[in-house]
Amino acid sequence: MDATSSNIAAYPVAQTSARAASPTIPDYAARVARFDDLSATVLDTSGKASDGQRAEAYQALQAMSAGGQLTGIDEDRRKVLDQATYDSDIGQRAQALGKSFVQTMRTASQGGGPQAALQAVATSFDNLSSSDQDLLFQTTINVADRTGAKPYADAAAWRANVDAQAKVVGFMKDAGVVGANGVLDQKAAQAKAASDPKFAEGLRLSLRRDNNSPEWTQSVMQLFGGAAPKDTVQLSDAARQYMSTAPTAATTAAPPPATTYRRGSIASISA
Repeated sequence: MDATSSNIAAYPVAQTSARAASPTIPDYAARVARFDDLSATVLDTSGKASDGQRAEAYQALQAMSAGGQLTGIDEDRRKVLDQATYDSDIGQRAQALGKSFVQTMRTASQGGGPQAALQAVATSFDNLSSSDQDLLFQTTINVADRTGAKPYADAAAWRANVDAQAKVVGFMKDAGVVGANGVLDQKAAQAKAASDPKFAEGLRLSLRRDNNSPEWTQSVMQLFGGAAPKDTVQLSDAARQYMSTAPTAATTAAPPPATTYRRGSIASISA
């Protein structure tokens, strides 16, 4: 599946020509053994493998394919790969979620620029069920690069980064240094930075290349402030369904009325 990065940098700097070294491809026997294990997990319908394990296996298969590690596999295994990728329930769901995510991001970006795109993908993600959030994160948002590195530690780190990205983009827009075409006016930005220390720091953060790192996210929140973290309870989809049908406060029996206070009913001692 073609996965588009969810990291929406408003004002990226020019890319360098340096390229990361490709990982060493293990020998054929090791590749085949890993492929067999991963594909069996993706295609498991017995319940032995959890949805999370199947999602991880699906992503690993995608990474193997993208990294050229499935080059030379036999025709039967090629058919198994197609079945796991396109025909399996988890494969089809991952494809649909990924397509919807990318389309949401592109449509919002075309209509309102980077800030609108960030807000749209955040809202879309938050409205998904917990299982779909996990599947989308693992198979589209947090796809490993050719070295095997993933951009985010977990979904919470990605969501915090999206909020930080939105703060920076909105700050630069409100400062009046972004043209109607959505491009940063470097001359105006540098002039403003010379007399406004907070803007200068915001500009520096907006131009950093590591804008998906935890340190960058933390720096943005420290500069602009962020909502205090909330303690949350993650419920499974089954638990959410149960809670939606459980009796509400209005249907449960009311507690007995409090006993009316009568003079002399409570003993007191005076010094």
